[in-house]
Amino acid sequence: MKKIMATIGVAVLLTGSSFAQNAETAPAKKAEFKKERRHDMMADIPNLTEEQKAEIQKIKAESRKNSEPQRKEVKDLRSKLNALKTAENPDQQQINSLIDKSAKMKAEMEKSRTASELKVRSILTPEQRKFVDAQRKEKMEMREKKHMERKEIK
Repeated sequence: MKKIMATIGVAVLLTGSSFAQNAETAPAKKAEFKKERRHDMMADIPNLTEEQKAEIQKIKAESRKNSEPQRKEVKDLRSKLNALKTAENPDQQQINSLIDKSAKMKAEMEKSRTASELKVRSILTPEQRKFVDAQRKEKMEMREKKHMERKEIK
């Protein structure tokens, strides 16, 4: 009986450690997968001039540069929030404060992202805007479909 229990104990430890290793490498694999899947929408926009491409690149670069500190701060807030939630004696007021701050930061990021999108739209011709709008609508429909499929699985 002791041998069986010892064998089971060793099996549980080995299985648990292998899952921990997979969990550690999962974010890196996910980021790599997303990077591979990312598609440059600019390449698909019909009749895009070199001037338009240059201006869009400039807007995107500026947007990335401006949003990086915000993304870092939101990530830090999320870490602090998780630490507070799992504390021995969680402080609800502190947690609520961080949630509010995180929501405010996300709203600011969304406003900035929208401003960049509007700048890009202003550069495009009406036909190009129609194309981009159709692409965006298609993407949203695909996301909604995936969301509904996930709901059905549960």
